[in-house]
Amino acid sequence: MKANFYIVCPPPVTTTTTTTTTTAVSYVFAGYYTSPGHVDKISPSAMSLVKTFTAPSGHSDVDSLTSLSGYVFAGYHTSPGRVDKISPSTMTLVKTFTAPSGHNLVTALTSLSGYVFAGYHTSPGFVDKISPSTMSLVKTFTPPSGHYLVYSLTSLSGYVFAGYSTNPGRVDKISPSTMSLVKTYTAPSGHVIVHALTTLSGYVFVGQFFAGFYSPPGYVDKINPSTMSLVKTFTPPSGHNFVYSLTSLSGYVFAGYDTSPGYVDKISPSTMSLVKTFTAPSGHNRVLALTSLFGYVFAGYSTNPGQVDKINPSTMSLVKTFTAPSGHSYVTALTTLAI
Repeated sequence: MKANFYIVCPPPVTTTTTTTTTTAVSYVFAGYYTSPGHVDKISPSAMSLVKTFTAPSGHSDVDSLTSLSGYVFAGYHTSPGRVDKISPSTMTLVKTFTAPSGHNLVTALTSLSGYVFAGYHTSPGFVDKISPSTMSLVKTFTPPSGHYLVYSLTSLSGYVFAGYSTNPGRVDKISPSTMSLVKTYTAPSGHVIVHALTTLSGYVFVGQFFAGFYSPPGYVDKINPSTMSLVKTFTPPSGHNFVYSLTSLSGYVFAGYDTSPGYVDKISPSTMSLVKTFTAPSGHNRVLALTSLFGYVFAGYSTNPGQVDKINPSTMSLVKTFTAPSGHSYVTALTTLAI
C-alpha cells in the first residue's frame, strides 16, 4: 500500500502596521494694547479662549503679530522696540529680540523665507531682518529720506513691502537678502498714510488712512509689484473712512475701517469694486485688525474688553464673537497659526 504524506504549512504571518496621523490644529491669536502686553490663543470654531500669553514686565502694547515655523511673534510699542518669540502650545516666552538704539515702537511685523521683519515708528522708518532662531539682528533697511513711520509690512514673491505714514502714501519694495531698496510706489494725490498692506494673486493691496485735515473716504490701491505702479483704486461707500486693516481670502480682499460701528468691505480685486459690506454689532467699533482662517474672516476691535468677530465671507454676516477676558483691551493685532 502506498502511503500519502501531506506537509501542512502554517498560514502566512500578517503584520499590521498602525500609522498615527497627527492633524495640525489652527488657532487665531489676538494681541492687545495693554501693559504688560497680552496675546490670546483663540479657538476659531468655538470662538473661546484657549490660553493667554502675558508678556514680561515692560513689554507693553502689542502693536503687531506674525507667525513663522510654528511660533508666534509679538511686537511691542516700546523704546527700544522689542519682539517676543512665543511658543503657541504653552503660550510662554521663548526668547526676546531687542532692537538697536533708535529703533523704537514696533508697529509692523511680517515673515519671509525663514526670517522675521520688524518695522518701526521712526523717522526715517527702519525695517529690521531678524533671525528667529537666535532672535538677533541680521541686517537693517534704512529707507530714503522722507519715508517715515512704518505702519505696515507684507511679503510677496520673495520681497518685503513696507508702507509709510506719508503724504502721499508710499510703499517700498525691499530686497530681503541685501535689505536694500528695489523700487518705491508713490500713491496718487490724496491717498495718504499707508496703514495696511495685504497680497493676493500676485498683487499688493494698499489701504490708506488719512489724518484729520484730509478728506475721506479711505482708499485701497491695487499695485503691480514688478513695476510698483497703480493698477486700480477701490473707493469705498460714504462713511467708510480710514482704512485701518486688510486681509485676503478666497480670491477677495477685505478692508476694515476706523469707524463706529466698524465696517468690513469685501472687494473684488479684478474690478476693485464693492461686493458686500459687513456692519459690526453695536459697540464693535474701529476694525484695528483683520485676518483669515478656514474660510472665515476675523475682525478685531478697539473695545474694552477686546472683541473679535468671526465673519462669513459669502454672506458678510456675523457667525460668532469672542469677548476677551477683563483687562484684555483693544485688539490691535491678529494672526493665525497651525500647531
